[in-house]
Amino acid sequence: MNTLEKYEIEELEQTSVDGWSINDIGGADWALRKISALQSQNDEIKKFADLERERIASWEAKETESNNDRISFFEMKLSEYLNKLRKDDPKARIKTPHGTVGTRKVPDKWEYSSEAVAELKKLGMTEYVRIKEEVDKAAFKKSVSVVEGGRVVNSDGEVIEAVKVIPQGEKLSVKVEK
Repeated sequence: MNTLEKYEIEELEQTSVDGWSINDIGGADWALRKISALQSQNDEIKKFADLERERIASWEAKETESNNDRISFFEMKLSEYLNKLRKDDPKARIKTPHGTVGTRKVPDKWEYSSEAVAELKKLGMTEYVRIKEEVDKAAFKKSVSVVEGGRVVNSDGEVIEAVKVIPQGEKLSVKVEK
């Protein structure tokens, strides 16, 4: 943020906005300068916050890395001990006041190649093939007309009840030069 932008913000903080309005091009320019200065201040805040987030993330990764290595070591030792217990009892578990160690069955992973649909169709197993239907919105908009009340009609003049157009009005667009 440059000195002029700092001045704009200081001036803004001393200005009362109660009952204030823009009455001429000078007032509009004054408001645009204030917006520009405030956006610059936001950019600085974001830049600083990003640096802090990056620094904290780096610190977190460094601090947790050695802990995660230790956790992996202890999990490996618990696994070895559980495997030793399971030689005598296949359903053995380790239970202590500080936790439980056991195993759970992981479901098999199914992989479907890109040819799966074609092969299922070839084998006559089409009941297992889903077809996703959706409106081609871009092409649809080009082929219909909008009449009063937001109703949509096709080229034959038939009203399409399932589609309506909701006017959105206008949105203010302010672009400041930096």
